[in-house]
Amino acid sequence: MKREDVPTLIVLSFSGVTIFFIAQYTGIQMANASVASILVCLLSPVLISLFSTYIFKENLSKTQLLGIGTASLGTLAVILGGTPNLEGNLTFLLGNLILLSTPLLWTAYTLIGKNIMQKYDPFLIVAYVNILGGLFLIPFSLTEGSFQNIFALTSQEWLAILYLASTCSLLGYFIWFYVMKRSTAAATSSFLFAEPIITVIFAAFLIREEVTPFAVGGGLLIFIGVFLITTRRRTRFLQKT
Repeated sequence: MKREDVPTLIVLSFSGVTIFFIAQYTGIQMANASVASILVCLLSPVLISLFSTYIFKENLSKTQLLGIGTASLGTLAVILGGTPNLEGNLTFLLGNLILLSTPLLWTAYTLIGKNIMQKYDPFLIVAYVNILGGLFLIPFSLTEGSFQNIFALTSQEWLAILYLASTCSLLGYFIWFYVMKRSTAAATSSFLFAEPIITVIFAAFLIREEVTPFAVGGGLLIFIGVFLITTRRRTRFLQKT
């Protein structure tokens, strides 16, 4: 990797791993996971789509704008499942403000990453980002006093960490940048809308959570939205083939 691209790599490591996960898990502790899901799954694709229109000249059609709106409504329906139960206290409010930084961080990570992805292989970038991002987390863990807990983890907990590292951090990040290199930022980010419905399906089968009508209806809206957002990209692909 060229020396001139190292600062960009450091920014990606902080925005996509180090600061992103600190903000996400701190916000979840102070607020709740539903709010985190709303902000990450709902705001990130919208922000990425809007910013990419200016940075990469990826103009959004009326159909894509309709798709973003449709998928947004679907995401809210799936995550909230009805009337949200919001707690009116300072801790909850502060947690929301911290979580509000996560879609901004992911947007920066995605758009900056798309630029550098034109020069390097996605796997190389993912390797650097995750290694550096993990190393940058160590000082925060030492300050928190939790770093020494790694010596007390059970074999089952290590297997869980291995699974998360290989699927979410390695495979997930690689697929994200691989597709980003070959598609528009708006089209790629639109698939984040599908995350809540996938979570609902897995939760229903693995831990027997009840699937509500909000989840079914919201899931349908999400897939309609993603279909509308990616229509132009699919048309271009079919024309080429």
